[in-house]
Amino acid sequence: MPTNSSENNLSEVTVAMVPWPEHGHLNLLFYLARIIASHNIPVHFLCLAARNQDLKKRLPGGLQTSVENLRNSNIHFNDLLVHSSPTETKDVFLERLGESICKTCHKLSINTKRLVMIHDCLMISYIGDHLHLMSNFKCYAFHPTSAFTRYSSLRQTTHIVDEDHDEMIQQLGEEFPTVESTFGPNMAEYVGKELKWKHNSGDIINSCRELEGKFIDSLAKAKQNTPLWAFGPFNMIPKSLDSLSNSLSGNKKTSHVCLEFLDKQDVNSVIFVSFGTTTTLPQEQVKELALGLEQSNHRFIWIIRESDRRIDMENSEERHDKIVLPEGFEQRVEGRGMVVRSWAPQLEILGHPSTGGFLSHCGWNSSMESISMGVPMAAMPMTVDQPYHTLLVTNVWKIGVSVWSWARRKEIVPAAAIEKAVKTLMGTPEGEEMRQRVVELRENIKNSVSHGGLAHKEIESFISYITNN
Repeated sequence: MPTNSSENNLSEVTVAMVPWPEHGHLNLLFYLARIIASHNIPVHFLCLAARNQDLKKRLPGGLQTSVENLRNSNIHFNDLLVHSSPTETKDVFLERLGESICKTCHKLSINTKRLVMIHDCLMISYIGDHLHLMSNFKCYAFHPTSAFTRYSSLRQTTHIVDEDHDEMIQQLGEEFPTVESTFGPNMAEYVGKELKWKHNSGDIINSCRELEGKFIDSLAKAKQNTPLWAFGPFNMIPKSLDSLSNSLSGNKKTSHVCLEFLDKQDVNSVIFVSFGTTTTLPQEQVKELALGLEQSNHRFIWIIRESDRRIDMENSEERHDKIVLPEGFEQRVEGRGMVVRSWAPQLEILGHPSTGGFLSHCGWNSSMESISMGVPMAAMPMTVDQPYHTLLVTNVWKIGVSVWSWARRKEIVPAAAIEKAVKTLMGTPEGEEMRQRVVELRENIKNSVSHGGLAHKEIESFISYITNN
């Protein structure tokens, strides 16, 4: 029987990565893109042109060289030009972004037998109305948070019976975060929409059984009709992709000013302070944080910068007020503390032998990176999933200390509380025990992502599934 020659030239599977266009989410899906591309599958990264450009700038080895090497390694950037207007809402902007994404996916689907869309779960509302353009596609939802957060929020909004979970809530009382205090009043509506979404072929979580085995099982049971893969931390897996890692670095080593500072310090003597890319602290909180670090008398690196520009203001001239430190602060801590007002290589800083602690908002990226580098944490959550991760860090894994009570989250955290947390983490037997536990966790995770480990087997299972189903 004759065959269509053009059909024979189609690739078997092409993957389209659809991130939520904020840097923390971009980075995770880019890690996943590298993992998939290493299995000789073409991957297209679909995002706003400006966001993609920012991501490319953060690649090691030089922008042009790195992008060319990525293209040779099956990763392609698709820059979407969606201009924002000062008069339109964030939802309207994201609707137009979703339409642009689906049009691009439709073009990709023409040249492949099957298009696999791996999208951030937050994008469901903005791509769902446009998928009718295609027929040869499968969608997989990526959840950029912990299994514990997903299960807890799912349980609170769908009323799943779980006596163990009830016991934890009872023990913690007001310290256990509710969906209302974290995600807001519309969380139940979002969860309902996610559960009913007909296009979902499976879920992916940046976690692993060594960290969250119990909660992964609970989540899988709650969503029993949907395949679930957990094979993180993503940032550890590409270390095994030597050819791609070497091509990205171009065999060139560059040293950031933070790393040069750390090179001069003793082992485990510096606490790293950062609150991610989407948080701008109130000026009063900045003052208390500065005083707390100063009074702790410990060495520190503090990344203090404006949050990344809002999604819907991508092309605007929006600016935040300049962050002001207490008068004379930088002079008083000179030589002991470093203040950095721009992007810094967080993973490299956490991996440096001189880094002994991490004062963080406990975003999931930061939490996983800290664990994967064997660094204990001082947790100071702000919103959404961060208080759930704080409970994992302080109550479940016992690898960190809580800076302030979640029940008092509306208050400014005082300098005394910050000072106490830093001193506990960096200079007490309790802090040293936390450090030993997180190092043990790190070693377990290393084994998991290595060949034959549980996370590695999950990756192979996922690749096999998307290429055969």
